[in-house]
Amino acid sequence: MTPATPGARSPVFILGLGAQKSGTTWLHRYLAENENFCGGIAKEYHVWDAHDIPVMRHKKGNVLHLLRGEKKAERYRMQRSSDQYFNYFAALFGDGIDLTADITPSYSGLGPERLAFIRDQFAKRGIVTKTIILIRDPLSRIKSAVRYNLRKRNYKEGITPGVTDFIQALSQYYRSEECRMRTAYNATISNALSVFGQSGTYIGVYESMFEPPELERLSAFCGVPVRQHLSEVYVKKTAGKMERDPQLDADIRDAYRDVYEFCFEKIPETGRLWSG
Repeated sequence: MTPATPGARSPVFILGLGAQKSGTTWLHRYLAENENFCGGIAKEYHVWDAHDIPVMRHKKGNVLHLLRGEKKAERYRMQRSSDQYFNYFAALFGDGIDLTADITPSYSGLGPERLAFIRDQFAKRGIVTKTIILIRDPLSRIKSAVRYNLRKRNYKEGITPGVTDFIQALSQYYRSEECRMRTAYNATISNALSVFGQSGTYIGVYESMFEPPELERLSAFCGVPVRQHLSEVYVKKTAGKMERDPQLDADIRDAYRDVYEFCFEKIPETGRLWSG
């Protein structure tokens, strides 16, 4: 890593803690538009979830991945040497680059010990770690995940292989460990705040995050210019209706009542945005 010039800010590493289907791909694109950002070879590196989260063990690489492209080979090396992970990102800084990120939605399930380890290892290298958590109405997030997984024929997240009916898949998915891990915003936010504090934690609400004041807040947190045009493109892209089963919707809201209550108390705007 090239030494910082006098007056320049410390290098910043953004650790994205989810949530899945809550705008993390848009976030990566938003950061990538900036000349001071270099994210390396991937948006999602799947290093710490493969180590720590049982339902994500399928992301653990094997020696064959050394032969299957740069991304899989680098992930394999990082998963077997934590120094490889930290040194890889540290090497991205310099020549005008002072911002990088690993935005892996399933990191939402990481515990405070792992978060502190990541923070401390980057600190040893002179890098400040900040975390971003994007949240979405749990019912909408869950439905979006089911729609996406069915379209991709992904049966690794709590849906029985071969199921194609949306309502059937939804009734399975919301009860799964995979869904609970990705939707437990109360745990993700509490863990992040305990390690990074208020100043090092950004919480964005999907339903309002594309509005100008929120874009300004996000940009200030990351140290990048506001880019309003990107929000307009994304909102149009993600428009669409979800299938509804009123009783199933009610069951899902009840199953995640603890998440709703936490967010309504800690992030009051969710009470208005998620009341539909």
